[in-house]
Amino acid sequence: MKDVQINGRRSRRRVSMVAISLGTPLALMLALPGCGDSDRAMTEQAELEAIDQIEAIMLAQSEDWSRGDIESFTSVYAEDCTYLSATAGLFQGREALTERYRAGYPGPEAMGTLGFEILEMRPAFVTTKQFFGAFESEGIGGMSVVARWNLTYPDKEPSSGLTLIVFRRISGEWQIVQDASM
Repeated sequence: MKDVQINGRRSRRRVSMVAISLGTPLALMLALPGCGDSDRAMTEQAELEAIDQIEAIMLAQSEDWSRGDIESFTSVYAEDCTYLSATAGLFQGREALTERYRAGYPGPEAMGTLGFEILEMRPAFVTTKQFFGAFESEGIGGMSVVARWNLTYPDKEPSSGLTLIVFRRISGEWQIVQDASM
């Protein structure tokens, strides 16, 4: 047994002679539990940053909608997005989605005030295959969001439904690639 410092903590770990003789970082990571703590902390930090960014986008979208700005609302959708609606059907592409909203909502007064209640967010990690079949994470490349949308109006009953939105980081920016709302 040997005293080892791991992330500033003193620990007694059994270091395998195989790991020492291999001399590879992978072998040491397997031999010394806790070495992945800094990777885990970096992953958690990346998740928190992605969640903050997605929440900010959805807040901006609700503000755009509530102002009656359909073009700004749909600008976060990827050019080749897919939109599914139980009542309106299937739309492919940002342009088709924008036209669908223009036809269904002729003016800001018909749009109401939009709010989102985020129920769940799940990150999707991008990995690449390295030498000898190992995989390396390139970080968070996507995020799925389950949310409840709420529309309120000054002169009629509110409406509400659920949505599953898939965001993907494209050229460094978060874009909606899929949206299934009901």
